[in-house]
Amino acid sequence: MLPTPWPAWAVCHLPADSTAIPAEVRPWLRLSEHELAEELAQRTSHSTLDLFARGLPDHQLVRAICSPLVVDVTVPPDGHAAQERLQYAQGTTEIGVGTMGLMSACRPLTKTEQTLLLDRFYHPHQAWFAARVALKVAAHGRCLVVNALSFSPTETAFEVDDTSAPLPDIRLGAHTAHTPRRLLETFEAAFLGHAWRVQLAPAHPAAMVPRLQEGVDRRVQCVSIELNRALYWDSVSEQPSEAYEDFRDRLAAALGAAFSRLD
Repeated sequence: MLPTPWPAWAVCHLPADSTAIPAEVRPWLRLSEHELAEELAQRTSHSTLDLFARGLPDHQLVRAICSPLVVDVTVPPDGHAAQERLQYAQGTTEIGVGTMGLMSACRPLTKTEQTLLLDRFYHPHQAWFAARVALKVAAHGRCLVVNALSFSPTETAFEVDDTSAPLPDIRLGAHTAHTPRRLLETFEAAFLGHAWRVQLAPAHPAAMVPRLQEGVDRRVQCVSIELNRALYWDSVSEQPSEAYEDFRDRLAAALGAAFSRLD
């Protein structure tokens, strides 16, 4: 099928699809190769580049430089926002600079090493992200950031109130300052139209805009869309399941319907 027709004023942000573990960081992780593979399988947003952004030009795409095991770009490195959002960080037991993805699996880092992580993997990502968004605002007077992720069907960290309830098929996350109600409702309606179970997550850390524009430029809007990997991924083979192509087609149709209502 044809790629999803993304509007020119939108940017796809992929904060967790990378599996890259920089060679200089690997010795810091207290994980065997088998344990590392298991962590990457659990925490990587598998195939989100293909599912959301197949054929999307580079100027509408922003991808994290490395795995969220190393630096989680959805978690600010400091400040009140980081404290509010750390509760959402999957698998995080202790945070030093806020962006280190799995401190419990990492030996204690020096301040110099923490700064190195931020300077190499967090700040460049934010600069690139902000530049992409600024170009869209300059050209179109607005920018929609779609943060595209997936979650494991065995996940429990996000379940609230009723822990016996099944996980949703799709989780839609909102930013308190950059996700208008109409935007969230438009995507919700598009996904419900395909009979998917949808969960709304207010103040979600993955519903992010560049820090340079956060709370400053209301022309920048965002939503996060997290897919339950059980819909398209075989967790045993760690490959797309037989349902993958059908799911990709349905997702493209739903995204296209939402975009058309926002145009």
